[in-house]
Amino acid sequence: MVSKQNNNEKALQTISNIHRNLAIITAILLLTGQITIMGVFVTPRGFRVTLAGPITGIRRIESPTGNPIVNLGIDIIDIFIAKFLLLDQFSVTGSALTPEGFTINCGGPLLGVPRVKAKIPRIQNLFNDLDNFNKLVCDIFNIDPSVANKYKKR
Repeated sequence: MVSKQNNNEKALQTISNIHRNLAIITAILLLTGQITIMGVFVTPRGFRVTLAGPITGIRRIESPTGNPIVNLGIDIIDIFIAKFLLLDQFSVTGSALTPEGFTINCGGPLLGVPRVKAKIPRIQNLFNDLDNFNKLVCDIFNIDPSVANKYKKR
């Protein structure tokens, strides 16, 4: 029992380290101009900033008229986001795929988004119970259950 608990604690620490490293890498990409703010997602739980740039397959956002003051404003916003990522006030909360590439989503308590907590995925239990998995897929995708029932474990 103690060994399993130690393994879980090590796994949680590893996941936390990955989250932290993603935030640091994202801050570095912001400060080097590889990514920039692209927009803001408004969700029921708060706001998230969306980041992208040439490294993610999306053009870096700039003033359409080339106005240096607007570009400076965008750079200042990027610096603040990077600062909050480095201070662990923001974290990487996810990614979104687009037709042009992908975006990196960040948020934190300052924007009303709860702090990301390390969790050990329980997906293995879902796949071990194939009947519930088939029912879940049928419910989500509006599939006739008789189709999924063809693939039950024997």
